Amino acid sequence: MAVAALLGLFMAAGLCTWLEQQLSVQRDANTILKQAIKAVDVQLKMKAKVKADIGTLSLRATTLQALQDESQLAAIWLDEVVGFLPEGLYLTALKQDGNTVRIDGVARSSEEVFELLREMASQGQWLARPELIEVAATPLSQDGFALVGTPMGTPFSMKAQLKRPELQTDADGHHLAAGTD
Repeated sequence: MAVAALLGLFMAAGLCTWLEQQLSVQRDANTILKQAIKAVDVQLKMKAKVKADIGTLSLRATTLQALQDESQLAAIWLDEVVGFLPEGLYLTALKQDGNTVRIDGVARSSEEVFELLREMASQGQWLARPELIEVAATPLSQDGFALVGTPMGTPFSMKAQLKRPELQTDADGHHLAAGTD
């Protein structure tokens, strides 16, 4: 019986040693896994930061492209207005407010103003629905003399709606305005 007890004691001691060794191996594996999880967490945080930076840069690029498109569009419609100007009509102010363009000027007579309106209405690619706001009944003068720095003539104001083209992109992702070369 003593032999059986001693044998049981050795078996229990062997089993405890084996279990301790297995537990130590598992603890080492858990430590390695925790380190790998921390490394993956750091990479995930970096990935999220990179995604946020990409989103911010994309928004900046879109905004910059919109500003460039807007400045090109202003140059195009301004060129169109200048092309429609009849002889004897001078512009004194141009103002764009959103899609509305206001044109102020001075003409020798109201016929030049109406000619500009007809040209814009019939041939305008970038400005649509021109509307006459006012044509002054009297020319710009004070006591029969022209105001200093002001052309002599009939002042007028008009407005038109800006046509915004559909923007297309080329192979590099740059915007191309429809109707431009």
